[in-house]
Amino acid sequence: MTKVSLVRAPRAHRSRTLRSAASGHAGFTLVEVIVALSIAMLLIGVASLSITGVAAENELRRAASAIEITTRDSLMKAISSYSPVQLDIASAFGASNLQVRRFGEKQFRKVKKGETWEFSPTGVCEPIEIRVEMAGGSIEMGFDPLTGCARKRNIIVKG
Repeated sequence: MTKVSLVRAPRAHRSRTLRSAASGHAGFTLVEVIVALSIAMLLIGVASLSITGVAAENELRRAASAIEITTRDSLMKAISSYSPVQLDIASAFGASNLQVRRFGEKQFRKVKKGETWEFSPTGVCEPIEIRVEMAGGSIEMGFDPLTGCARKRNIIVKG
């Protein structure tokens, strides 16, 4: 019978993990740390961009809601007082980047100083479209002449 002996590899040829475990110096290599930090920074960057977009969209939605509320309040005031209500567009919506498109106009234009929007005591308002440009994007709203509610509402977020 032949005797077979197992020969162990010399210490210099053992894997690095075995050496570090044997010597008590367990840890990560510099490349592993850099890769892990790169992945973490990428995830943080994507998350921060998402949060910024959500904040801009919320700001635009609040502005659109404020415009709708002002419109409905003006229509209700005209109905309850039995007299027409003239809403000064520029001062009511307080936006410096406000544009308007009235019935029959093809393009949006800047609001003229003193330009008004009329609400009738019969519950009808002038059909109008409003665009507001803000830092985070823009809002386009088209109002129904019978209800004063926004029938078209586009919110465009930049970025």
